[in-house]
Formats: sequence, structure tokens, C-alpha cells
Amino acid sequence: MLLSLIYTFHGVTATWEQVFHGTTIVQFPANFGLQLNRVVTLSPEAKSAGLTLGSPVVSVNGRSFTGMRVLIEELRNRHPGDQLTVGYLAQDGMPRTALLSLVAADTGNRLTWFHIVTQDLLLRILFPICFLTLGCWVVIAKPRNGNAWLLFGIFAYFPSLFFPPVYWPGIALYINPVWADVISIAGPICIMLFGIYFPERADWDKRAPWIKWLILGPLLLLFPLDLLFSVGFVFSFHAISWLASWIGLITWAETTLIFIAIGTFFASVARKIGLNTNPDARRRLRVLYFGSAVANTPIGLLLLYALVHGSQIDETFPRWLYGGALAVFVLFPLTLAYVVIVQRAMDVRILIRQGTKYFFARNTVLVVSILLATWMSYFINRYFTSPGQHRAADQMRIAALAGVFLGFRFVLSKRLQQRIDRRFFREAYSTEQLLSELSDEARSFTEVGPLIDTISSRIGSTLHIERIAVFLRVGDTFELALATGCARPPGKTLSLTANSATISALARSKSPAIVYRDDPSSWLVDATDEERSALADLSTELLVPLPGRNRLIGVMALGPKSSEEPYSRTDRQLLQTVASQTGLALENAELLENLTVEISQRERISREIEIAREVQQRLFPQVYPHVAGIDLAGHCRPAQAVGGDYYDFFLLPPRVQAQPRLAIAIGDISGKGISAALLMASLRASLRSIAALQAESDSADLTMLMRSVNRLVFDSSTDSRYATFFYAEYDPATRLLTYVNAGHNPPILLRGDVTIALEPTGMVIGLMPDAEYQQVTIQLCVGDTLFAYTDGISEAMTHDEEEWGEKRMMSCAQQFLCRPGKSKPASSLLDCIFRTADMFTGGAPQHDDMTLLVCSIS
Repeated sequence: MLLSLIYTFHGVTATWEQVFHGTTIVQFPANFGLQLNRVVTLSPEAKSAGLTLGSPVVSVNGRSFTGMRVLIEELRNRHPGDQLTVGYLAQDGMPRTALLSLVAADTGNRLTWFHIVTQDLLLRILFPICFLTLGCWVVIAKPRNGNAWLLFGIFAYFPSLFFPPVYWPGIALYINPVWADVISIAGPICIMLFGIYFPERADWDKRAPWIKWLILGPLLLLFPLDLLFSVGFVFSFHAISWLASWIGLITWAETTLIFIAIGTFFASVARKIGLNTNPDARRRLRVLYFGSAVANTPIGLLLLYALVHGSQIDETFPRWLYGGALAVFVLFPLTLAYVVIVQRAMDVRILIRQGTKYFFARNTVLVVSILLATWMSYFINRYFTSPGQHRAADQMRIAALAGVFLGFRFVLSKRLQQRIDRRFFREAYSTEQLLSELSDEARSFTEVGPLIDTISSRIGSTLHIERIAVFLRVGDTFELALATGCARPPGKTLSLTANSATISALARSKSPAIVYRDDPSSWLVDATDEERSALADLSTELLVPLPGRNRLIGVMALGPKSSEEPYSRTDRQLLQTVASQTGLALENAELLENLTVEISQRERISREIEIAREVQQRLFPQVYPHVAGIDLAGHCRPAQAVGGDYYDFFLLPPRVQAQPRLAIAIGDISGKGISAALLMASLRASLRSIAALQAESDSADLTMLMRSVNRLVFDSSTDSRYATFFYAEYDPATRLLTYVNAGHNPPILLRGDVTIALEPTGMVIGLMPDAEYQQVTIQLCVGDTLFAYTDGISEAMTHDEEEWGEKRMMSCAQQFLCRPGKSKPASSLLDCIFRTADMFTGGAPQHDDMTLLVCSIS
């Protein structure tokens, strides 16, 4: 920072001397560049003396020309009109001597006042001072912020572009060339890193931080050579003669890398504009991007042209063009300053504005003290210089002023200073800064309690408010959720209704409202006694609404400030900003709390449904009954966690001297979910109990059994609930199958190539209390296969809502049974049908419960 200040001071001073003292300082008769002691440019006086471009200079005033230091020291103490002896080698290689008459560096005679004002005063004096001051201010205000130091590097970079080489004898001769080289490399690096890290780190740099080192590494490696050349150019041409042939290539490489670094800045900012979702951040980034693009385009094109042609930019283009490009380039630091100060990218505006206020306020005390001391000194001087005149009056004035001065100096000034500190520092700068941070912090809370606690404590400590209360909406009432600094009246509930005058006024205005208890035009006049009493109990002086998205979510009641000052317009504006963020945060916290409760309820319901699913699965046959000559298989796949399909196999108590009969059942309850599952459980229990009782009575009347089941299901279900049901009893001794079909899909009996459908023999169960059914008996043969199903299998659909259909299902079963091979277990047929149905649907969602049972006679 100190080196930047010294370098800028020398540059500004040199420019000032050229503009305003151009007649007293001399102009450089010749300039030198990458070819060391060979002349690059000549003044008209040097040309008339015999010097030519490219001539090697060997001596200046008899001193060996070993470096620019010799010419600088010889010219620094010369005046216009003095003679300068220059020894050089002519084109034939012979040494010659040229006697030059030095002329004044009077830019005013050679440039218009427009050039002096724009290029010299503004570009080389005013702008460097302003931006370097701003860079120092940012660093002082934010010493631990990396972006602040990058900004300082950028602002310190501009003097190295605007100033010509500044060579002063003495210590400056060692500082200026070195620092000019350092800042010329550090500036583009700072620009690139600022684009990467402001306002937050670029996403590509998080993933691949090594990419930026592809630019930084070569620049840092080439920098020592560049620095060595600059130092050798000033002090010893001989020491860097080996480097002269390479310095052009090094300069070209550095310039190329600088272009890439600045391009990386633009690419990073442009990507952040596209990815950033914060409107305020996107606005700042857009201003930074387009302002920088406009500023860098002219100078970038000139630099690119000079780079391609291998020339110096100030030697290639006219001064008006180069100066104009530099003037436009000033928009770049102006854009940075605008983003930092006006757009509050780093909250420096607060420090500048409030710091200035605080400075003047504090010095007001000093000014008053000086005025009192001056006034008292005037009367003391008058007392001694005018003896005999007004001595008594002067003595009284002196005594009174002395008392006032001492009282002010040792009593009032201290209290006044405390009040100034309190007013300007803690309630102006700290208020805006802390509440600005608080408005962002409010959005990070997810719980109501910690949120209102933090908001209240921060507002109280910032504005020095001891009494703060917060009302939150609970239904149609605003209940007191927090009260600090004031005790709740015993046995009294403080609340405000949604239609009260207080809430209605805040909902209409949507801004903080001052509580005027004695103003007849105030909204408080229409408030009820309970409202006024509640606000009085809390010592309320300001009400701040906490707005949600569509309604008022809460109200903050603020008591008097410790400073006893009323709430200013700035206070209300800042509180409204915080209240807006707080209201949204409260609403989000409330939504999150409701969502948490809902998730908890859903988890509980899911656990209960899982238990119901396990219970229902236990209702299906866990072990198939063993009956000689018959192979059984069955499976139910619900569309949801629990379903309404039902199938069952169980043995009936045997009659006297007979084998146990096999009961076969399958049903489809209307609807899905828990209600259907409950009806299915009721149907199972009813069927098993009635079938067992009928078997014990040695009765084989299935119609009576079905009427009883129908009555029980009807009584235990609603009017809209019913079930299709198929029930059969198989006698293994006679191979007779007796069944009743209550409106169910006809089970299929496969006998070779013949298919027999067991058609319905009655209406569905549970729909009417009295229904009639018929039973049918059919003789089964060895090799017969009976499979019963629910419509979830036959009506399985693809994504295009194409049904599988009964024909495809029966064809699948026949193809399986007709395949060569002896073993065709019932479970294999069941798996085949399910697998084929799933292949047909192609992964389409299952719309209905799918149930299938298979009985094979062997």
C-alpha cells in the first residue's frame, strides 16, 4: 500500500510539473526501449544535432551511458537552454559527439486545453488519486476480506497504465521502476481473481482450481525476468545484454497471458450471471460485466494490434486515440466503484457515509471548544491592551466565559461526545449494517422460537430498545409469543383479534405505525379498550407489521428507545426491511412446522399401513392343505400396500368315515385400500366360521352358506360396498367339485383342448340383504386344471391402456399345459401367467389387485 502511494505521488507530481511548470523542466531529447542504449524516439533538437534512430549512445556529458540512471541524473538538474553532450556511434561505426540544446517540456504550448484537462488533470491526477484512495479505504474497512485486497490491487493497477515511466533520482529511482513492474503483473491477476471470487467463488474453480494456475504459473515465472530487465535498464545495460534478445518474446507472452487473465474475468462473471438466482447479486454482476466490457474494448483492441505487430502502443497510435482509449478505460474502475459503493456489494457505502457524519459530529465538539477559547482570549487580550476601559465588564465576561469553557470542556463535552457516539455510531452506522445483515440472517431460521428471539435481541441491542413484544397469528387471533423487558400482567391474556383496529390499520398500511395515544386522527381512536390496554401494558411506541405472502403473519410492538428519541424515518424504513424478511421467514418456519407434522403423520400412517399389509398377508394361506391327488397354488399382488382381493384354501371337518373336503374361495372386494382390506378380513372370517359350522352339521347345502355370508357382509359394510365371490368344495374321494359363483369372473377348467367356464350362479354378495344362489356340481378328471382369477389379471393394461384380456390369459395357460414334459406343477402355471401379464404391460403401473389360484388334479 505504501509503495502504491509513493508511486502514485511521483506520477501525479510529474504530471503536475509538466502541465503547470513545463517551462522550467526539460524534455527528454531521446527515448530508449528494448534495444537498451539504442535510440527509439528523437526530439527535433536531437535530430538537428545529428542523432539518428537506432544510434547507440555511449556517453552523456562525459559519463559512460551504462543505464537510464545516467541520463536521468544529468537531466534532472538541467534547465531549458542548457547544453547536453551526447556521445554516440554513427552508422559507419565511428564515435561521434552531438551537442544538444535542451528545451522545456511545456505541454501547454503543444496540446490544447482539452487534452490537458482530460488526459492530464483527469486521467493522470484526479482518477489515480480517487481510486487509490478508495482502494485504501476498502482495505482499511475490510482488512480480512480477500475481495477488498483484490480491489486494492485493481485500483493500484491503473496508475501504471496512465503514467508514463516516472524516473526520479534518489530513492524513487529504486522504487518506481520496480513497483511499476510489480503492479503491471499483479493488476491483471487481481482482475482475474476478483472475477473468480466475487461475490462468491466460481463453480468451475471449486471443481478444478488448477485451471487458474495455468495462467498464474507462467506469469509468476516470467515476472522475475521482466523485473530484472527493468532494473538493468535503469542501472546497467551490460548486466541484461543477454536478456535483450528475449525480452520481446517475454513481453509478448506476458501480454498474451494478461489478455487470457482478463478474459477469464469476463467468462467467470458471465457464468455467475447465468447461474446466480439472487436478483440483487445478478444486478450487481450485470453492471460489473457490461461496464467492464465497454471500458476494456477500445484499449483491448489497441493492445491486440500492438501485440500482433510487435510494437509499443504509445508509439503506434496517435496520442488522441491512445488517450481516448485510456479515458474510456476509466469506466472499468468506475464500474468497480459503482458496484462496491452504490450497489452496496461490500457495505462500504455505510462506512463512508456514516463515517463522514461521525467525523463531522465529533469535530463539532472541538470546534465549539476552539470558538469558546478564542472568544475568551479576545476579551483577555482586550482587558490587557485597553487598560481603564470596561475593566469591570471585561472581568465579568472573562469569568463567565472561563466558567462556560471549563464546564463545557470537562462536563458537557464528555456527555455530548457520548450522545454523539450513541447517535451517529451506534444508531446510524451500526443500525444499517446490523439490520442489513439481520434481514439476510432471518431467512436461514427454520424454527419460530429461535427466529423471534434472535430478531428481538438484535433489534433491541442495535436501537437500544428494552421493551419488545411479538404477536403471532394463531387462527383469527394474534397471540403474544414473546415479551422482553416487560412482565405480563398476572391473570391477563394479551392478544389482538384479526379484525381489530390495530391489525386492520397495519394490514392496510403494510408499514410501521407510530402509536399516537392523544391524536384524535389516529387509528388508535377506533381501537377497543382491550387493545389500548394491551398496547399500554407493553409501553408500545411503534408497531411493525410482519407480512407474509398473502396475509399478515405477526406484529412487533416496540417500546421507547433508551435515547428517549422518537423513531425516525430511517428507523422505520430499516425496521420495515427487517420485518419483510422476518415475516417471510416466520411463514416459511410455519410451513416447515406444518410439513414436519404432516410428514410425521404420514410416517405413522405408513407404519400402520405396513402393519395392515403384514396382517393381511397373514390372512392368506401360509401353508397349503395336503389333499391327495391335487396340487394347489395361489398368490395375491395388491395394487397398493393393502388390497381387497381374497383367496383361500382350507380343509373342512370330515364327515363320518370320509376324507376331509377341500374348500376353495376367491373374491374381489369393490374398491381398494384399507376399507376393502377390512371387508376382505370380514369375508374371510365369516366364510370360515359358517363353513365349519355347516360341515359339523353334515350339510352340503352351499346355497344356504352363501346366503349367510351375504347377510353378514351386507350388515358389516356400507351400501356402496360389495364383493364378487366364488366358493367351491372338492371331495377327493369322488373328485366332485360343488361350487357357487356370486357374480365373480368365471373360473376356467382346462381339460386338454376343452375349456369349461364356471359361470355365475347368483348375484354379488353384500349388495342386497336377501339374495338367492344356486349350487352346481361338476366331475373333475385326472389332468384337469382349474384356475380362478380376479379381473386385475385379465384387465392388466399397457401404457396405451390396451388390456391383456381373457383370451390371452387362457392361451397362455393352454400353451403352458401343452408343453412337452411330465412335471407341470400348479405353482409353475401361476408364475407363468403372472410373468406373461407383466411382459405384456411393459412396466405400466398396476391399476387393480391381481389374484390367481390354481388347482391341478393328478
